[in-house]
Amino acid sequence: MKKYLFTGMIILLPIVLTIVIIVFLFDFFADPFMKPVAYLLALLETHLTVTIPAGISTFLARLIALGLLLIFILLLGMLARWIFIQNIIKGMHQLLSRIPLIKTVFKVSHDVFSALFSEGKKTFERPVMIPFPANPNQSIGFLVGTVPAECQNKIDAPLSAVFMPTSPHPISGFLFLVEQKNIKSLDMSNEDALKFLVSCGMIVPENHDRH
Repeated sequence: MKKYLFTGMIILLPIVLTIVIIVFLFDFFADPFMKPVAYLLALLETHLTVTIPAGISTFLARLIALGLLLIFILLLGMLARWIFIQNIIKGMHQLLSRIPLIKTVFKVSHDVFSALFSEGKKTFERPVMIPFPANPNQSIGFLVGTVPAECQNKIDAPLSAVFMPTSPHPISGFLFLVEQKNIKSLDMSNEDALKFLVSCGMIVPENHDRH
């Protein structure tokens, strides 16, 4: 009985978690469209002298809001390709980058999301293993890029930046500047390494060539 219960949970929980995250993101981004759509539906009911059940009305409002959100994102992406609009966006970025407090939040979020969603660019170079919290213990992390010159100049040995996500919540973690001689490359993909971390070691990647 216990085996079946755990199997059912393993199947159900990822689906539920995915749905919860999608619904949360939809509600967050589509909320500005909900009130105007609900108002238009109310006008339509009055004009046609029909009554739409509350459940169906809410569903239609959310569906239309989703469509409007997708159209808005598409148009925003298309407009961003125009030189005139690019200049406006650049001006807004410069303005936000000069306002105290706001400039820090904006700069960090802009750089992070640009790195995450840039086409043809991997967020992490490859999974690696580093000594943490100290030898002989080892932890899995991701090679993320070059070290700032100011930091490298303080150490004689060459350094690399390694991000080590926490488990099972990989959205937080630690950024280490590690001597390259202490970094061990792993023959696995970023996805497999992340699965291993998120599952707290329960999902073990099979040996295969890194891609």
